[in-house]
Amino acid sequence: MTTNCANHSKTFKYICHKCNILMCSVCTVDHCKKRSDHSNHCEHINQIKQSLNNIFNNEIIIDSAIDNNDKDNSEPVKKKQRINDYKNKNNNNNNNNNNNNNNNKNNKEENEETELSQTIKSIWESLKSSTSQYQSLTTTENEIKQHFEQLHQYLIIEEHKLKKDIINDKDTIINQIDNNINHFKYLVNIININNKLNNNNSNSNNSDKKSYDSESMILDTTDTKDLYSPTTIIQSIISSSTLESFISDNNQTLFNEHHDLFNIDELIKQHNNDSSPLLLDIIHKYNNQFNKTSEIINNNNNNNESFYQLSIKQHDFNQLNSMIKQSIKLVKVTTRSSVLKTNSNDNKSSYIFTTHQSRGATLINLSNNNSIEEFDIYYGFCDTFQSIIAIGEYIYVFGGEKENEWMKFSIKSKSVEHIGYMNGIDGDCYISVCYDGQDHIYLVNGYKIKNRIDRFNIKTEKFERYHGLSNENGNQISSMIFKGSLYSLLYEKERLFQFDLTNRKITYHQIDIRPYTACHDNNGNFYTINVDNSKLIKYNVENKQSIALKPVPAQYRDAFLIYHRESSTSSFLYSIGGRGCNNYKYSIKDNQWELFFEDDKFKRAWCASTSIIF
Repeated sequence: MTTNCANHSKTFKYICHKCNILMCSVCTVDHCKKRSDHSNHCEHINQIKQSLNNIFNNEIIIDSAIDNNDKDNSEPVKKKQRINDYKNKNNNNNNNNNNNNNNNKNNKEENEETELSQTIKSIWESLKSSTSQYQSLTTTENEIKQHFEQLHQYLIIEEHKLKKDIINDKDTIINQIDNNINHFKYLVNIININNKLNNNNSNSNNSDKKSYDSESMILDTTDTKDLYSPTTIIQSIISSSTLESFISDNNQTLFNEHHDLFNIDELIKQHNNDSSPLLLDIIHKYNNQFNKTSEIINNNNNNNESFYQLSIKQHDFNQLNSMIKQSIKLVKVTTRSSVLKTNSNDNKSSYIFTTHQSRGATLINLSNNNSIEEFDIYYGFCDTFQSIIAIGEYIYVFGGEKENEWMKFSIKSKSVEHIGYMNGIDGDCYISVCYDGQDHIYLVNGYKIKNRIDRFNIKTEKFERYHGLSNENGNQISSMIFKGSLYSLLYEKERLFQFDLTNRKITYHQIDIRPYTACHDNNGNFYTINVDNSKLIKYNVENKQSIALKPVPAQYRDAFLIYHRESSTSSFLYSIGGRGCNNYKYSIKDNQWELFFEDDKFKRAWCASTSIIF
């Protein structure tokens, strides 16, 4: 490549990054006149050199250069000193270059970035951003993996719990089979020896011939137990219709006639080829090894054989899918440089939606200093304490003063979207409701109707009769769907029923609580006020354990509980009674109550309240 301009006989000093051509000073002036938009892309070699020298004054790049050579991870103070030394070294070099080139008046300001320096900086920032994003994605990927590994491990543990006794019983049976097969080997060997003795006696006419040819009787001493696995032996026993066929099928392996179990050579010498004492001696040795008076084949008369009755119901994959979706969520968020993982309620607001006896509702914004909004709603909310549920942006209320009505309120529009009739089922008040995480809200019993489970499809907004119950239930104070079953507490009764949503089987559980009001966390725990001692009790439906918590400051008949999950580490209970009963907030973590919404002007006893995050 030539270094001089052919037109002006001058040395190339400039480059246009836009056109990627080299130019002398005269060409540069002409080029910029013709292509004024390229003027900012034309750079002098001294400017480029200055910029390249200044690149390492960028602390980001210096920091990287230092880190790449820093093997001892020394403390920040020493690292900062090395950075300063690094800068000074490069500044000295820059000064020398500047002294040699300070006559060039076409240079841009020394500290102005060139195309190359901007490209280097841009690539470096892109690399840093990409690696940061990659690390973030890897972290998220590992968290997803760990989340499902916990589920896998749980399933493996549960599988082993169920199989443990069966495996132990199988091992016991294998030992019995091994013992009995070994027993059989000796018996069959005695039979084979006896047959040999008889054959040899009948053919013994020559005194020069040895009466008992041990060579013909003992051809192989291999331990044939290794030739068959227990499963193969079991299969052979199953396929054999008689003992004779079993021995015949295994006469080359388990019951090979040439197996020497009694050291026959030695016995022949001891008994001088006399078959009778030889056979008696063998039987005597057999009896010593297998004591016939004790337990020969103990399992023949064993009345304690283990059998198991296994009941299997098909997995409810809809419920399982719902549980998994509730436990983990991945949302792709388009940002300038990354994909963010979300598993919390960031950027959402928490509310308490509480109705009152004056046909209205109050929305309390917990995320905004408990600011309130009041709504006039032409709906009778009395006797709907357990008849409210929040799903997404919507709040549903069923029954109440007008027993056959239901209402849908949008937290997004902050307005009533629908008030209608519960067509297809019977209306009531005090209907206990719960949500399956997918399409249906379940409606359990009521004040008058105490023998039904109905459901409401939130997509079609249709009601249907679902299952009939016995009349012995009474009305329910709180219901929850957990791990494929609907659990429901009976009002002021020491009983809880479990309704399997797959096979519709009902199981009743005795509890040591008489619930007055209650709420739940959708994760297996009920929180309830006990009528007998006014205590706040946490009851877990899996381990059936009750834990006494700090009592509500209000009288138990004034405590109307709702549950609110603020975050993965913070949950609260609220007792919403309104004017005359007071409102309270309870920290589950701290086990402490405090007053809440003290200037409430409305009576809210037995009126619907719920928490919602949107």
